[in-house]
Amino acid sequence: MRRVAGWALLAGLAALFVLRIVQLGHGGMPKVATASGSPAPDFEARLLDGGRFHLAAERGHPVVLVFWASWCGPCMAELPGIERVAQILRKPGHTANLVAVNTEGDRDAAAGAVQRLGLSMRVALDDGGASASYHVRTIPHTVIVDAAGKIAAVMRGMSTEDELLRAILEVEERTGASP
Repeated sequence: MRRVAGWALLAGLAALFVLRIVQLGHGGMPKVATASGSPAPDFEARLLDGGRFHLAAERGHPVVLVFWASWCGPCMAELPGIERVAQILRKPGHTANLVAVNTEGDRDAAAGAVQRLGLSMRVALDDGGASASYHVRTIPHTVIVDAAGKIAAVMRGMSTEDELLRAILEVEERTGASP
């Protein structure tokens, strides 16, 4: 009996492997590039404050997408610095917009983290589509989209406030929009 179960498991795994190969061969996985210079995948998401975020509506301005979750320790450590960067970007002379994209799909968890950390930046609630489009495998994960809608930079893992601000300023300078 044990031997039959083992063979059945092995056969099942082999079938899954073959199905995956067939799926990939027929374009079953989205082929969205998220490398620098590639078009940024468009997405829409509810905002924590009740509004809507639509990346296409931000065209003409650099956009910083910071993917995070309330259960992610590095995200919680990074977000206060990101809030300070968001406040700098609100000053005259800056054109970049920053959006914190919560990946967990739990409005209450996101709201609790925002309140605990005293965040005032826009928070988009991802239903999973944005994270999938941007190939977010680990968080924190930051993507800077230039004013033309192309990916200008991808920062995986924690970034310091200075690293993030420097990357944003470089994108603003390239578009002639820095202070």
